[in-house]
Amino acid sequence: MIRRKLVIGLTVLASWLAGAADSVSAQGLIWDLPEDGTWVRYEGTYEQFVFRPNAAEGNVTVRWIRQLTLKSVGKEMAEYKHPETSIVTRVPCRWIEIKVVTGNPSEGGVDSGPVGARIFKVLVPESRVLNTQVDGENIKVSFLPIIKGYRKIGERDPEPIKAKVLQIYPLISLLMHYKSPLKIEAEDEDPDIRLEGAVTATKLKGVRRMESPVSRTRNEATLWRCKQVPFGLAKWTVNMVREAKNSIEPRSSFKPVSEVSVEMSAHEMGHDAQSEVATP
Repeated sequence: MIRRKLVIGLTVLASWLAGAADSVSAQGLIWDLPEDGTWVRYEGTYEQFVFRPNAAEGNVTVRWIRQLTLKSVGKEMAEYKHPETSIVTRVPCRWIEIKVVTGNPSEGGVDSGPVGARIFKVLVPESRVLNTQVDGENIKVSFLPIIKGYRKIGERDPEPIKAKVLQIYPLISLLMHYKSPLKIEAEDEDPDIRLEGAVTATKLKGVRRMESPVSRTRNEATLWRCKQVPFGLAKWTVNMVREAKNSIEPRSSFKPVSEVSVEMSAHEMGHDAQSEVATP
C-alpha cells in the first residue's frame, strides 16, 4: 500500500509540475565546477499538500524524503557552438551526473519503490559554468548548455537527452529560472548544514509567478551559495503554490489547489565519484 501511494503521488506530482513548467527550464544547482571526481549528496524533505474543500476526508498531505547527489565523473574535449558568436570550437568539457531518489525512509536510506532513481548524465562546457548571475558581457546566466547527455529512470536502459540545455525544473529540482536577479538577503551566514568544518554562505531569494487563464503558480526559493561546498550550493528551500479556476471566470476566482514545500541541504561529500550510467 505504501509503495502504491508513492507511485500514485509521484505520478500526480510530476504531471502537475509538468503543467506548471516553462517550455525551457533553467538550472540553479551547478554554480561552480570542483575537481573531477568530487561529489556532494544533499538530503531533505519533499511535502505535497492537496486542498480538497469538497472531500469528506478533507485535505491530503504526503511527505517524502529525497536524496540528490551531484558528481563530476570525467573530462573530455568536445565541439561547442557558442550561442552568442555561433563559432564552433573544441573546448574542455566535464561529465556531470545528477541522481535523484524520492521515497520513504528505509534501512538503506530511501525506498523509492518501483519508481526507482532518476539519473541524468550530461557533458557541459567548463567555461559555461559561471558562479555569477551575469556573464562577462552582462548577459543574465539562465541556462547551462550541454553537448550531449543521457537519462536513466529506474532499471531502464539509459536514453539520450535531446535538449541542448540542462533542464533542472521540475523533475530534478523545483529551483527554476527567476527572471529578476536573485536578491541578496545576507552575507557570510551559517547555512546550518551537516558537513564538517566551518561553512559560510550568501543567502539569496528568488520569486517566479506564472499565470494562464486556468492556472496560477507562485514559486519562491531561498538559496545558500557557498564556496566550501562542491558545485557551490549548500542548501535551498522552495515553496510552490498552484491555484486554479475555470477559463471564463475572473482572476478573483482563483482558488488554491496544491502546495509543495522542499527543504534540501548538503550532508556529505567526497572525492571518489564513480558514474552509474554507462555511455557510448
